Amino acid sequence: MSKIIIQILIKLTALAVLTFLAACSSAPVNHSATTKIIDLSSASLPNVAAEFTTIREGEEHEHEHESHADNVTWRFWRDSQKITIERLQLGMGELWQRDGQSVIHRKLYHGDKRAIEFQDDDLRMLEITPSWQKLALLLDPKLLAQLTAGDLEWSDGYPTREYQGKVAETQWHIVMRMDLGIPMLIERRHEGFSERTELLNAYALSAAPWQPTATTGYDIIDFADLGDKEYDPFVIKVQAQMGHDHH
Repeated sequence: MSKIIIQILIKLTALAVLTFLAACSSAPVNHSATTKIIDLSSASLPNVAAEFTTIREGEEHEHEHESHADNVTWRFWRDSQKITIERLQLGMGELWQRDGQSVIHRKLYHGDKRAIEFQDDDLRMLEITPSWQKLALLLDPKLLAQLTAGDLEWSDGYPTREYQGKVAETQWHIVMRMDLGIPMLIERRHEGFSERTELLNAYALSAAPWQPTATTGYDIIDFADLGDKEYDPFVIKVQAQMGHDHH
């Protein structure tokens, strides 16, 4: 075969390869065919289990007397009726459970095998009345509405949306994972304080490799009854943690 014919064949082969690569690179990738994008305002968010780490630096409040850095790993379980959070290093957790139109909240102290239960009236008195959507998203939807939302993007095969902006002197940077309706990243900065929460692992609830600590047999104390147990060492400790003087 002559050199001219060989050169022509080489050029034709190269042209065919380039054409194929160009076609592949320009072809749209249809992620949504297998992945559902969640409406963050939906009342039926997916059942999930997730693990996060939170790092805090500096002074968040004026009454804090010294700067500090906290690094806490915590886990989160969510279904339509119950939300559980556990802070592993602290041996503490919290439970939020819907009962019809009412919400019951328990602070869990696993080391003591005891819990404080708050009814609706207790939460209103303490001005702790987060919406179920805020609990489920780990973020206030009203905050997201005040931030600038980016376009839907894909990271490691997952759909994400970025939110950024400044609200009430606090700078926010949030990345939501839009197939599960949970944050991948929450960053907030205010003067000398910063906090960064990052998603470590996420699973469908039925496939979670860990479960909430069983609380069967825990001594449950109604918040309204704490005053009757003012000499109980556990109650004294809890009230101190909650910012109350037991006297």
